[in-house]
Amino acid sequence: MRKIYLPKIGARIIKSGVAVLLCFLIYQINCRSGILFYIALAALQCMQPDRISSKSIAKQRICGTFIGALYGLLTILLQYKFLLPLQLPYACYCAVVALCVMASLYTAVVLKLQSAAYFSCVVYLSITMVHIGDENPCLFVVNRVVDTLLGVGIGMLVNNFQLPRHRQKDTLFVTGLDEVLLTRDSHLSDFSRVELNRMLEEGLPFTIMTMRTPASFLEATQGIRLRFPVILMDGAVIYDPLKNSYPYKCEMSYGQASEIVHALQSIGLESFQNVVDNDNVFIYFQQLNNPGACQIYEQLRRSPYRNYIHHPLPEGEPVVYIMAVDLTEKIEAAYQTLTVRKDATQYKFLCYSSQDYPGYTYLKIYHKDATKTKALKHLKTMTDFQKTYTFGTIPGIYDESVERLPADDVVKLLKRRYEPLIWQRHI
Repeated sequence: MRKIYLPKIGARIIKSGVAVLLCFLIYQINCRSGILFYIALAALQCMQPDRISSKSIAKQRICGTFIGALYGLLTILLQYKFLLPLQLPYACYCAVVALCVMASLYTAVVLKLQSAAYFSCVVYLSITMVHIGDENPCLFVVNRVVDTLLGVGIGMLVNNFQLPRHRQKDTLFVTGLDEVLLTRDSHLSDFSRVELNRMLEEGLPFTIMTMRTPASFLEATQGIRLRFPVILMDGAVIYDPLKNSYPYKCEMSYGQASEIVHALQSIGLESFQNVVDNDNVFIYFQQLNNPGACQIYEQLRRSPYRNYIHHPLPEGEPVVYIMAVDLTEKIEAAYQTLTVRKDATQYKFLCYSSQDYPGYTYLKIYHKDATKTKALKHLKTMTDFQKTYTFGTIPGIYDESVERLPADDVVKLLKRRYEPLIWQRHI
């Protein structure tokens, strides 16, 4: 029998219920003044994943309400001062409503409040189509504005409420990416994205270190509002996503890279030479004969973050790392050959199986000093942090081992370390 998965009730659901309950209580305390539906609706719309989104919706709701109420009041005046006394046909009223809808939308555009345009029309039509026949429609216009302001206030209050916490802003928190923040299918879950952005918005000093290239990193972390540089290519570079720059590179010299390229060619392996020049990544290659390398090239070359160049490595150009991919037995033989060379101590060799192409294995060669540990020391100097706290999958290497821990649980653990409740133990 197939198991039924029921997601946990999240904080946003709980806060939404609390906000509606508060709307009921205030409505009763206020002698049932106004319309509860509009108060609760405004409060619910402010229940967003983070403060930035909540403020944006609140602004849209308030501005849209004032624009719609203004044109609604104008329509009421026209209806009772001109249309009804002159006994004009109902078609005239319809034309006025249609024109005022256009005017509401145009006003929002002129005021550069395009996101509020929809709300302005909702408010306007609720006045002119639902409540125009009320005994005192002008009073409804006033109540409609008050209801919205009250609902937005309740929503913002509840959405931004937090228990008192002690935030560790003097510590730089560092996590891995694959098998740490990403799920098994190499995606960032909605929960992780929302919770990370919330903590980042509130000042979390956070960065990532990974073997991924800048292109692969940017594709995997879309939507995360990082503020600090990240360690990429297994420690070979530090990349600043805000400035799109590389303040630190640990490169092989042109001579070292050429030796490896020629050694690979001598044993029948093609390679990609990754170069960072003028804050751009260029990937040089010559012949691609094996199906694995061809498939990877065809898949990745369409990315706007990658620049493949079918040309030998330019003379004098230093290289961040060299990559070869081929059948597993061929790569393993090459690994054994390269690691016993006399100059092997000048390099760092990584060999691992491809998850996307069964039967194929990657071989990556870096400068011997291209390590995450050295890059992290350099990053601490760049960012003026004295303390770091790391999360990774290798016990004994990182401050917090998260081996086999689900990605969402890693983010929850990060939250407990960064912002423990004031009565909990600090790191």
